[in-house]
Amino acid sequence: MTRYPARAILVLATLLASCAGLPPSRPIDGAASLAGTWRGRMSGPLGNAPVILTVQDDGSYRGILYVEPTYKEVGGAIIVIRPAQARYHGTNGNGRVTLHEEKGRRILRFVNDGGGGGAQLTPTQ
Repeated sequence: MTRYPARAILVLATLLASCAGLPPSRPIDGAASLAGTWRGRMSGPLGNAPVILTVQDDGSYRGILYVEPTYKEVGGAIIVIRPAQARYHGTNGNGRVTLHEEKGRRILRFVNDGGGGGAQLTPTQ
């Protein structure tokens, strides 16, 4: 028996454990359904920092990331391919977009391609 199957099982278990923290994703009916201001945290090569994003009806977004001691502008676009598949392309990379609902509150999640960062946001009040 080789070590490869054991590594594959470990990788699969790690992926499943990381997905267990959020409820199942919900369909995204189009970019316009995400329009509004979202607040949360973004992580990447510079660390983990607060972010505020405003998503327009066409899926374009702009925001401010506070990487102490300065602010950094971020932007990009969310493209809904079909309700179960959405992607983003922006200044902080490319990846998947998922929408979740927990305790009556929507959670927008950006997951970078290849791992290594992303964002988790909720609508502002």
